[in-house]
Amino acid sequence: MLCGSCRQLISNQEPRCPYCRALQPDSFGLGQKLWAFFRDDVDPTMLLSGLCGLVYLLAVVRDPVAALDTRSLLDIGSPGCEAMALLGITSGPHLWAGYGWTLLTAGVLHLSLLHIGFNLYFLRRFGTMAHALLGPARTLVLFFLSSVGGFLVSDLVSGAPTAGASAGLFGLLGGLAAFGYRRGGTLGADIKREMLTTAAMVTLYSLMLGGVNHWAHAGGMACGALVALAFPKHEGRHEGRTVQLLAVALTLATLGAVVFNVWHMLQGGRLSAICG
Repeated sequence: MLCGSCRQLISNQEPRCPYCRALQPDSFGLGQKLWAFFRDDVDPTMLLSGLCGLVYLLAVVRDPVAALDTRSLLDIGSPGCEAMALLGITSGPHLWAGYGWTLLTAGVLHLSLLHIGFNLYFLRRFGTMAHALLGPARTLVLFFLSSVGGFLVSDLVSGAPTAGASAGLFGLLGGLAAFGYRRGGTLGADIKREMLTTAAMVTLYSLMLGGVNHWAHAGGMACGALVALAFPKHEGRHEGRTVQLLAVALTLATLGAVVFNVWHMLQGGRLSAICG
């Protein structure tokens, strides 16, 4: 069989890979399936977009009257505060009250139709690039960890209620910029320049627009750059079993947190009183 971590050919009776020393290289029979899943089946951009779209739809269904508010362009398709709180918006009060899982759910929850539209556009653009350069599992790990890191910074520094995929998106920008810097050469320099230029332009635009969580953006970008230091310096490198398992765990944890919030909502529960 092929080791699920380093892809070297070894005996299927090996308890530890003789090349990379990974324990249970076949992952109890799941190693080959896991590798084939990420190689053939997973498009991280579509997975994340689908998750964001599902959660947004749940929020709109929860409060359709608020979502139909057309008093301003920014408010079109905006779920009400209660729906956002129930489905996992994060904030300082949420964090201190013990709702730590909102650091995951906030990354797939959006505040309006314009909000999710912008984020899914940039997710398609830079998620596809990260997928091609880093691989699907690394892209998912980079997005989720950056999102959690960005919202953690926001909750600790600002504490204001917040949500959206932009913390993870800035993580992709930071991770790709770090990858470009470490890779070097013309391609590396071009990637780094494009990521930093995009981050600067989006930040300037959001300053004019207002109502944007810059703490989450900055925290996500810094976290993304740090996460990328654990990735290879060159594109096309094999993804090991560890990063694949971590990608699966983060995806399932986020989905599980969303399902828990929906169940909590159906039971008539509230996460916390953040709505004025």
